[in-house]
Amino acid sequence: MARIQFFAVEGEIEKLFAAGYSIKLAYDHLVQSGKITMSYRAFYDNLNAKKKHAVSSQLPHWQQSQEEKRRKLGIGNKEPIIKHDKNPNPDEIC
Repeated sequence: MARIQFFAVEGEIEKLFAAGYSIKLAYDHLVQSGKITMSYRAFYDNLNAKKKHAVSSQLPHWQQSQEEKRRKLGIGNKEPIIKHDKNPNPDEIC
């Protein structure tokens, strides 16, 4: 039942967060207006489930960090981050 209530007010929750409401204030507002009857824990769990679903649709964590490194270094996706010279100068070798 809580999940159904959450989906019914999902758009309003996003508007409340955009207006600066905290999770607790958004929950209290929805309960006081009679739009939800679920516990705070159920509300919070539904928020976390939504967040996990949104994150899982993005790149995996290890790819995100690699992409971030490449962006900061100005390297394209196909170029290696560490460049290796196949013909090193013998004078530069320690």
